[in-house]
Amino acid sequence: MFDARGWLTWLLSMAILALLTRNPLYLLLILLVGQIAGTLCARPAAAFSLPLARLGIVILFFSTLFNLLSVHIGSTVLLRLPLSWPVIGGPLTLEAALFGAVNGLVLLTLLVIFTAFNRIVPPGELVRLAPHALRDLAVVVLIAMTYLPETMRQLRRIREAQAIRGHQLRGLRDWPPLVLPLLIGGLERAMGVAEAMVSRGYGSTTDNKQPFRVQLALFLSLCAVFAGWSVSFWYGIAGWTLMGVGTAVILLLLHYLGRQQPTTRYQPRKMTAWNWGLIVTALIPPLLLLWNPEFLQLTSLSYSPYPTAVVPPLQTHVALILLLPLFPALTVMGRREGKSTAAAAHSPLPTAASQQKEKTNDFP
Repeated sequence: MFDARGWLTWLLSMAILALLTRNPLYLLLILLVGQIAGTLCARPAAAFSLPLARLGIVILFFSTLFNLLSVHIGSTVLLRLPLSWPVIGGPLTLEAALFGAVNGLVLLTLLVIFTAFNRIVPPGELVRLAPHALRDLAVVVLIAMTYLPETMRQLRRIREAQAIRGHQLRGLRDWPPLVLPLLIGGLERAMGVAEAMVSRGYGSTTDNKQPFRVQLALFLSLCAVFAGWSVSFWYGIAGWTLMGVGTAVILLLLHYLGRQQPTTRYQPRKMTAWNWGLIVTALIPPLLLLWNPEFLQLTSLSYSPYPTAVVPPLQTHVALILLLPLFPALTVMGRREGKSTAAAAHSPLPTAASQQKEKTNDFP
């Protein structure tokens, strides 16, 4: 049975892996794992997806260009701009371009991971994971997450309908026949969602005001988290301790507020062996890379092209560790092949007698 908790663990693990390294080879490997998992494990209804190829080109181009023009460090000079030019004046180096490309690759990898998670996990499953105290916020986020895909699908339907009528999109003047129906359809859909939410009692006038002591404790906890984050730059342990205490108090308050708003689950989710396997294989890579880097000799995670650009190193055991989150994609592919094989085995094969009968029926 599907459980969003396993995929949420997978998402956090993959994001941590992408932030742990600056080696472009490992980043490409993590990106490939996320893309394969998002393609093989995507739900059938997930027709909307971002144009990752175009976004990747744009992200890499602007990240490389920005670092190339703003950072003038490195031994391999490609071009020199006049020093009188502000910010961009000075030598343009290959090392600065490579560092900008690596930063853009990190952003692209995170985008691929979150896109894969969005294609796999239905938005309604995320609402189940939200704390009961934040149920109203979870509903609003769910509506926002489903609004853009539905708008894109409606825009595609409108373009197909207008194309049948002979409409061609050449410039800005041809957009009104598309924008106006899209705007009207969006307003109608918003009114329908609002009426459905009101009919189900959303936003009722019952008194949900929390006690003053709970509001005060929540405010002080948020102040403690912010103060701990500020202090951590000078006093690391004290700042992190204060942040931990504030976060723990906030979680306890959310749990307390959730207990005050009981909910009924008609179909409780149970963790299966496959979901536990997904969680374990997702947690192993970050735990191994964070536990004892000296024991595993993780010398290739950190990569910097400065002062001279060199080829990034690649360690086989690190690459194998990063491939562990492919477990769900491989098992899903194995399940599909097993189902297709079983269907082919149970399907009746044509015999010689049946073929002769079909021929005689075709030619009386």
